[in-house]
Amino acid sequence: MKTYLDYCNEITSIELYDRLVGCGLFAEKIPNFLTSQEFLDFTRTLTFPFEEKPKDYIRYSNMRNINIPRPLSIPEPFAYSNQCKTLSDNWDKIKKHFEDKTQNDDFKISRIHIRKMIDKCNLFEMNYKNFSKDGEPEQNIVIKSRYIANADISNCFPSIYSHSIPWALVGKSFAKSNRASALWFNKLDFHTRNIKHGETNGVLIGPHASNLISEIILVAIDHELSLRGFKYIRNVDDYSCYVNSYEESERFFITLSEELKKYELSLNTKKSQILSLPQATVKNWVTKLNHFNFNNTYRVGHREAVRVKELKGFIDFCIELMIDENFDGSIINYAIKILSNKHLGFNAKDYYLKQIHHLVLLYPYLIHLLEVNLFDPHKIDKNKIKEIAKDIYEYGQQKRFFEACSYAVYWSLRYDFDLDISSLKEDSIKSEDCIFMLISYLYHKKTKAKSYLQEYKDIAKKLKIDDFDRYWLYIYEVLPWPELAGNYRIMKKNKLTFIKSGF
Repeated sequence: MKTYLDYCNEITSIELYDRLVGCGLFAEKIPNFLTSQEFLDFTRTLTFPFEEKPKDYIRYSNMRNINIPRPLSIPEPFAYSNQCKTLSDNWDKIKKHFEDKTQNDDFKISRIHIRKMIDKCNLFEMNYKNFSKDGEPEQNIVIKSRYIANADISNCFPSIYSHSIPWALVGKSFAKSNRASALWFNKLDFHTRNIKHGETNGVLIGPHASNLISEIILVAIDHELSLRGFKYIRNVDDYSCYVNSYEESERFFITLSEELKKYELSLNTKKSQILSLPQATVKNWVTKLNHFNFNNTYRVGHREAVRVKELKGFIDFCIELMIDENFDGSIINYAIKILSNKHLGFNAKDYYLKQIHHLVLLYPYLIHLLEVNLFDPHKIDKNKIKEIAKDIYEYGQQKRFFEACSYAVYWSLRYDFDLDISSLKEDSIKSEDCIFMLISYLYHKKTKAKSYLQEYKDIAKKLKIDDFDRYWLYIYEVLPWPELAGNYRIMKKNKLTFIKSGF
């Protein structure tokens, strides 16, 4: 099995910078029309650091599977590049930190850690699982255990204190005694603050550099817990500790809480629980869905084909499971991914599409699954996609959930249909949502005369004066180069864009 350090050593300092900037600027949950590859190439022509003033950032809300929005962020790109360049320039020192904190571990405690992906340029993937390389340590540490203690950190990323980065890297006493700004660990603290308006509390959720920052701190906490003899795994900020007594579970919670406090973090007591073993290795509903028997199937090419009757049975089964699991929307999420690998005939596809159309309005977090797991694999007609898009748009307007509106417009561009919403321009501008305004501008740029775009430009000019950093992406893409300044002006004059080809 590869060690934590083995994964780090596969990444060069240049690759670290290139992948964090070129593939880690925009969160995966944002509609897939943005790219930072051209920006990455541009930064290679410049001298670091860029302007070192604190920068604000773009806000974006993404719906979680509990139907509650999660705040995501898009950092100002030059401030983010400064942070990534500081990580890259000191990658050897950071790797030494990871080595010191993990070299005595019997297994990889952190399960979602930095690694070079195959056929992907990103360095982090939240649902990454590779048991052949990472193993399944739970199978060994559970043998002599009677309980499992589950815990997580309260608001982990928003609570990370930037000064705790040096504390983790070189020790709190040394860091406090050596506050010179030229020291490498203080530079990392400084550039981490700068992408969040100079604030010391919190790192942005979305950009991949934040995942690396959190790992720097959390592996230091892992090290102390390991020295105390605890056997556990960690998925970012979620802990599962295997113990032999109820008292040891309580001791784990107390110790974890004490170690978190050293870095100004705290335990989420509402989610802490002690469960008796044995426990199923996966949730019961996952097993049931994976073992659902699709009777009377046939094959089309390499795919199993499902008839309407069996499909209805599967959907009904999923809904029953949801009711049993207190309407856990993750069940539909998982079912959609299972069916993405099946072939559906005309009648089955029609039934399935109507069911998903209904469910996505009840569980809007399903929106981001539809392109990859429904529209593309099942070759859904664009007129059918349009019906869903218009209803999703209306839902987004009613709930002020602008991610839904953004996806509706994105699908219209992706699948080439007119959305036929006369109020789109006014709705997007009124929303003050950067992504919704930008994707709407791109829609009208494609479908309307240039004169129709003037209001978008007028809004961009106003935002440039009042709130540039919070809307930098919209302002940059909408305004011509003479209206921009500094490096933005140079990029625009050279026709560089953050918009993917085809949009």
